[in-house]
Amino acid sequence: MTHLAVISIAELSTVSGGAMTNQARNVCNRQQFDWMVAHMVPDGALRPGVQRHVVVHDAQVCGFPVPR
Repeated sequence: MTHLAVISIAELSTVSGGAMTNQARNVCNRQQFDWMVAHMVPDGALRPGVQRHVVVHDAQVCGFPVPR
């Protein structure tokens, strides 16, 4: 069952975030990122590897340089 809640503007004003959001903590590992870059394939490629859009997203979330 899905539970819906109403969030007020006052509650939203206390939301904070930054470079180390939960998402960033899960993906901002430089060694893992470098591995992904080394195994990057073009978007839509039908072969093993990490598609480019995934690598670009992680680079943007973590502040790493976006690979070409």
